[in-house]
Amino acid sequence: MKHTQTIAMARGLLAEGRVADVARMVEPLLPPGTGADGEDTGLVVLRTLMARVRLLRHGDARRAHALLAPHEPLIDRKDVDPNVRAEVALWLGWAHAWEDVATYDDARALYFFDRAERLFRQALNAGGRCWTLLGQAHAYFGIDEVQLMRQALDEAAVLEETLQDVQATLWLQDLHTRLDRFQGRYACARLHLDRLAALAHTTDDPMARGRALAYQALLDADLGRAPETVLESARAAEHLLAGDAASAGRPLLDAFRSHLRALIRKGDLDGADRLIDRARRATTGIPDADAYLLEYRARLALIRGDHATAGDLLDELLRRLHHRRHQSAAASVALVRSQLLERQGQHERATEWAHRAYHSAREAAHDGRRLETLLHLAHLYADRGELGRAREYLRESETLGEYFSLLPFAARRFYALGHLARTEGHADEARAYFTQALSAYSLIGDVYQTARMQLALARLGRSVAPAQTRPLLDTAVLTFSRLQARPELDEARALQAAWPTGAEGTPEMPETALGASLAQASLSVELVAEAWLQAAERLLPNRWLGLYTFHEDAGWSLLHQHGTPPDDLAFPSPTEPRSRQGAVVWLRLHAHGPCDTASGPAFFFGVAAGEDDPAWEVAEARLRPWLPVAALALDHARLRARRLTAALPDDVAHNGEPEIPLKDFVYASAAMRQVARQIHRIRASHSPVLITGESGTGKELIARAVHATSERKHARFLAFNCSTVPRELFESHLFGHEKGAFTGAVRAHAGVIREAAGGTLFLDEIADLPLDVQPKLLRFLQEGEIFPLGARRPVQVNVRIIAATNQDLEALIRAGRFRQDLYYRLNVIPLRVPPLRERREEIPLLVRHFLQQLRPAGTPVASITNRALDALLRYDWPGNVRQLRNEIERALVYVSSEPAPTIDLEDLSPTLLDAVEGTPTPPPGPHDLILRSEYNLDDVLAGTEKALIERVLTETGGQVTAAADVLGLTRQGLYKKMKRLGIDPARFQQRPAGHTGASVLQAN
Repeated sequence: MKHTQTIAMARGLLAEGRVADVARMVEPLLPPGTGADGEDTGLVVLRTLMARVRLLRHGDARRAHALLAPHEPLIDRKDVDPNVRAEVALWLGWAHAWEDVATYDDARALYFFDRAERLFRQALNAGGRCWTLLGQAHAYFGIDEVQLMRQALDEAAVLEETLQDVQATLWLQDLHTRLDRFQGRYACARLHLDRLAALAHTTDDPMARGRALAYQALLDADLGRAPETVLESARAAEHLLAGDAASAGRPLLDAFRSHLRALIRKGDLDGADRLIDRARRATTGIPDADAYLLEYRARLALIRGDHATAGDLLDELLRRLHHRRHQSAAASVALVRSQLLERQGQHERATEWAHRAYHSAREAAHDGRRLETLLHLAHLYADRGELGRAREYLRESETLGEYFSLLPFAARRFYALGHLARTEGHADEARAYFTQALSAYSLIGDVYQTARMQLALARLGRSVAPAQTRPLLDTAVLTFSRLQARPELDEARALQAAWPTGAEGTPEMPETALGASLAQASLSVELVAEAWLQAAERLLPNRWLGLYTFHEDAGWSLLHQHGTPPDDLAFPSPTEPRSRQGAVVWLRLHAHGPCDTASGPAFFFGVAAGEDDPAWEVAEARLRPWLPVAALALDHARLRARRLTAALPDDVAHNGEPEIPLKDFVYASAAMRQVARQIHRIRASHSPVLITGESGTGKELIARAVHATSERKHARFLAFNCSTVPRELFESHLFGHEKGAFTGAVRAHAGVIREAAGGTLFLDEIADLPLDVQPKLLRFLQEGEIFPLGARRPVQVNVRIIAATNQDLEALIRAGRFRQDLYYRLNVIPLRVPPLRERREEIPLLVRHFLQQLRPAGTPVASITNRALDALLRYDWPGNVRQLRNEIERALVYVSSEPAPTIDLEDLSPTLLDAVEGTPTPPPGPHDLILRSEYNLDDVLAGTEKALIERVLTETGGQVTAAADVLGLTRQGLYKKMKRLGIDPARFQQRPAGHTGASVLQAN
């Protein structure tokens, strides 16, 4: 094959991301024209490399297709190298998956990817398989097959880790960003987006930078960021991508859509009209782009009350969209149609279209759209007087409640709840919900929806706080007039004209509704901040009020404010609950206890107030009791948001099992999988952990796993055994001492708590902690400070405590040997490590691990015979994993190295052999093997699983239901495992005396 050296150099440059260099190297070598079948394979490979450059760097799917289409017959030629055939199929697939009307064909793309996958597997080409899987993911996203997309990306990620291909990494981040945003995994999307943006900058790839900015705008719009923030990213993306729309593909459309969402939220409907015209001209080469843009035109017509135009546009949209391929878009259009029919008073048809929207959203696995539809259905059924059905849909919406930490979804939820409460005649409750919706829409800058909430409150205003509602109504009239929102404007003007003149009311005391307001607002940090500042503003009008957060890593940041801050704004000490800095008084919302910024941000409330300010003194006295309530609401909102954004991709293995980054953490049992899942779930926590379990179960290893998966993993892990320190030196070792603190103390000692600062301190055998030291450890857990011996003042230390014991602490509490309050502080997160006898299926894995770990350097790994392994499986292991390790280490001493080192039954300790003598032996079967180091994990797990199931079947007489109960499986689950492992349960069934015939199962 010609051009071998050039091909190798070009591939190396592509892997480094030097795409422009590849283009300069390869293009001069390509002859004029498009090539033909029968061309030299080296030249064909150069064409595939050039197609990759034209497509992934420039988005030129048409040129990529022209380069490779003449060589399509080569894919079926068995006399050609499979790698060459696969490369042609791969990049033809990418050309057909690209969003260009001239080349896009999802069916052909997936066909070519399937061919490429099989050929690359045949050639054992991991890099080619990775690019094929990325192409499949790209194609699946275009047809809303997000589950298949997730599967392809998970497989691609495994292969990408073995490569050194910058472009593959870039596309993995790109596709993961799209998928995670679609599925509402916003933290994952943000993580991948940051990586994409960094790689795009490193490789100087303008197309990738444009895509990153387009996704940034989409995320900001989803999360309810200010319209100006969305506009900045969207416009920058358009600038980079709009030069050639066919090259940019879907990300350019995404940029325009984000731009439109921001303009509509700002209330710039005329600007949105102009942008739609420009976007339609710029995206003519992108499949279905016009349909997506027409939806926004229909939404604008709906806002303006032009129902006829909106209906015509929606009819056109439904004709254009291919529902099978675009379920998420179909759901969005059906929802707009339902809203239009509702405004026209056709509630039955509106409900039908809402159900269509829900079905499409569910089929597309788009939980965000599904939630939006559920809330709309609740609204519709309330209008129809079917209040039970309305409440049913609201309850179902709570199953997706993690989305409510996002302001746009929180606003919709409060509006739906308020509408139901108003329908039921609960005016006060409806007003509370509408007020929260008003706050949410105001915070995201949505002027139209804000005005709608003002109008909703005005409808209640005559019976509930009329003096407070009239200004809202006046503002709504101005907004509807500017937007030309005719139906709402007419209603608002009618209410305005009928409003009682001179209506006055006593301003409501903020405490009256503050507690309920904070509780309702605890869906979102921003909503809690707004609710708090609104209450404070009622007591302190026309002043600067601000809420700031402090985190020891990020410092101070503004959360929310009313008014203009002083020019010389200075921040307080984070440890002070109250302080004055110039003209500003600061209150920490956690009014009592230490400021623990290690577990998250601390919240501070700032007020512009003079030295002798009676209004502030009165307001402070009234607000101070509510500081802990506001702090609790903020903490709840922050934790709720974390639930939405948990499970970052680096924290989970590709098979979905929690990944524990410790090579010694060997497990396979259901019990230890549960422990691993618990460790994974608490990875964001900084609270104390109490690990319990018998001696030798591996409690320190569990503690190390907690540390290694936590946010402190880069800091120190320090283990301290409470049973090994002399009682008289215990306090010094734990808390430290100053020089001369006691006789013989010639130098200062920091103590293990300070030595572990910033990281994790593992206190093993915590039950042996002296009783007189326990109150001091309790103080540290409560206040975050210690008193070293001889010190004049306390020392603040940020360290996480993990304690462990093999004793019953509750029994020790009853005996007066352990403080109950200390136990509660340590037992915030309990972890129980099961004994080895409860997880026997792990014994073969542990044996294999110890055989490798304990072999002397330069010697082969020993094996173990089945009968020796069987004895290990039958032993009860009172000393647990530690005893098993010691047994293997002792047995290795007696193993002969000739002809091969093998542990047999006689090499085991007499104590173990005596204990297992007479215990039942599992029936022989395919699990009867010698455990050698060369067996892979799947072989070991399958053999162990089969041995365990057959043993349980033996003990239960072949009764599948009883065996399933013992194994913790369903009957159906056990049957599936037996079928996979080739286990016949009839072999274990007990037969009546005198029965000699074979069972039906055996006979068959």
